[in-house]
Parts: sequence; structure tokens; C-alpha cells
Amino acid sequence: MVARLEKAGDLAAGPVREALLALPREVLMPQAYVRRSAPSEEPPRWDLLDWSAPQDRPELLGLLYGGASVLVQHDGEPLVGRARGTRSGASITSMSTVMGLTASLLEELDLRPGLRLLDVGTGAGVTAAVACQVCGDQGVVSLDRDRHLTDAAAARLADLGFRPEVVCGSGEQGVAGREFDRIFVSYTVERVPTALVEQLAPGGKLLAHVSSASPSWPGLAVVERTADGQITAELRAVEFAHRAGHGVARIWPGAPITTCSAPKSRTRPPPRRWSAASQKPRSLSGGGASMLR
Repeated sequence: MVARLEKAGDLAAGPVREALLALPREVLMPQAYVRRSAPSEEPPRWDLLDWSAPQDRPELLGLLYGGASVLVQHDGEPLVGRARGTRSGASITSMSTVMGLTASLLEELDLRPGLRLLDVGTGAGVTAAVACQVCGDQGVVSLDRDRHLTDAAAARLADLGFRPEVVCGSGEQGVAGREFDRIFVSYTVERVPTALVEQLAPGGKLLAHVSSASPSWPGLAVVERTADGQITAELRAVEFAHRAGHGVARIWPGAPITTCSAPKSRTRPPPRRWSAASQKPRSLSGGGASMLR
């Protein structure tokens, strides 16, 4: 998996690469779903594969180290104590992010030992595990609105020897009264929440994909606070983005889509920047609203 990420240009030599090489993903995701029904078939059917079942391991290895999204939760269920087997109806409610996207964003964060990181959207705990490996677990806080996800991630990260602070709560509110050197939002938001910007420490960086009114490109918000407390932000056109978060139907209006990709085009608009001493931008929007409010 790491070799393929390097070949694709999503990963270079450095601490993120070393952390991914050392990470046994089957500890974080000892069970995963694979869809068995055709896209048009109703109701949909999934099989839950289990690492403890020898007959499941070959297929599960391919899922965990193939680099694609891994389906980890069906219909909001608890992740601990599940029985392997078939599920039908409802939908997949949590999945890990494509590793190429995760790796490139983690490299963008420039993780270093001792940094305080807020991981917004715990999911399976992959980002938290990499951050713990690089930064040290005492500075890592992982936050998710789903108690089942945070409970499972805390236990599985502990199995790896990591004990970050894992919190169940609103990603849009962050962790009140705290400051972080890095903030990573693992789902697309309509705008960067003010609370997260306020929790960014001097010299800090926040990354979050924001919704776009145009299907020509999703946007990556790169928000930084300078050493003297000034906020600067850039909205970049990117080819791939995280899936929309809770309450956001999709990245842009129109027919449902299966990927968050934008065609490469010479007409893609350039990034727009703003900087100000306060939190208020002049005009930088995604989805028709201010990116920062």
C-alpha cells in the first residue's frame, strides 16, 4: 500500500510514511464490510468479514491494504462485539477515507513530535494512530459525534499502545477551551466552523474540505494562524475531497454522485486568499456561504 502511495505521488519519505509502514490496520479495523449485491439490487447486502476467522483473512487483507475506503459501520451499529455474517437493507454509516487522500493531507499538516493535534471525525482511528505515532499520543485529541466509533477507536488505539484523548461530541464545536497546533477535519463541511478557527494556536494549521456550489472543483480550506495571532486562509481547488459530513447531503447540488472528483481542466479557477486580524473574511465562499464565519 505504501509503495503504491509513493508511486502515485501521495506519500514521500518522512514521518507519515514511517507511521503508515508501522501501522497494522487489522488492529484498527478487525472487521470490515464488503458489498455482495449489485448496485441496482434492493435491498443491498453486505458481508461483515472478521480478522479472527481464517477464511476471511485473504479478502480482508485486500480491503485493508488496497488503499480504497474500508466500510466499517452498518446502520449506526456498535463496532465492538459484532458477529460476522450478512447484513441487508439500511446503509453503511462509516467508512475509512481513501488512503491516498489521507496520506497527502497528513503530509500537508507537517506533523512533528510534540505537536497538539485535533482529529475531527475519528472514524476507524487511522488519522489518530498516525498522529500518535508521529506527535506522541499525549498531544492528540480525536473527536466524533458517534459514541460507537469513539468507544471502538479508543479501545483499538490502546491495543496499539496509544492512549490519545478520544471525545464524543460535535466536530463543529471542537474542544472548548483548548488550543491545537494542527486541526484535521476528515469530512466535508459547508464552511469552516468558527469554533475550530478559534482553537487554532499561533503557528497552527487547519485543513478542511468545504462544499462548493460548482461541480468543477471541490475546495480545500487551508487556514493558518501566524505567530502574532493573525488568521490567513486559502481555498484551493483540489481533485478529490472527503465525503460530506452529517447533515450535508453532498458536495454540490445536482444528481447523486459516487465520487468526489473533479476533472482536470485548464479553466479551473485559481485559489483565492484572504487575511485579516479578526476571524471575518472579506469574501471567501463554498456552497454560496462564507467559508469562515
